[in-house]
Amino acid sequence: MDPFLRHYVYHSVYKLNTLAMREAAKHFTGKHDFSAFVNASHNDRSPNPVKNIFRFDVNEMGALLQLEVEGSGFLYRQVRNMVALLLQIGREAIPPNIVPWILATRDRKELAKYALSAPPHGLCLMSVKYNEEHLQLPSGCPATSHGRHHTVRKCKLPFY
Repeated sequence: MDPFLRHYVYHSVYKLNTLAMREAAKHFTGKHDFSAFVNASHNDRSPNPVKNIFRFDVNEMGALLQLEVEGSGFLYRQVRNMVALLLQIGREAIPPNIVPWILATRDRKELAKYALSAPPHGLCLMSVKYNEEHLQLPSGCPATSHGRHHTVRKCKLPFY
């Protein structure tokens, strides 16, 4: 592994089957209840565990694999847990068709039997896309801010 990338990528000591990982990643796309992929200590903080994953790509870039996920939103450690499961599938420790079964259980304990959470190495937020109507000001709000404007008229500097 390139030592300059050690803080920015996750190093797998196993040879990974990218075809199996791609097949498994397809099961994540669509609208699903991702309760099984949120860490239990934060499960109560998300009012709606149903998220829509638009795409989950597994791209080979020489010796590196780039996993790219795009969705309507993510739960606490959801992506890290999905990647951890894909790594186990890539090692060929479990079959790709286990993903729909784990999604159906909606139980984090079932996922923990097969994969622990992946470390955050290499995980980065690439972009955030907002629905334009959510960015509009509510009706009745002024178009400009009427916040306070302060000017300094006197400045006293204590000298010691």
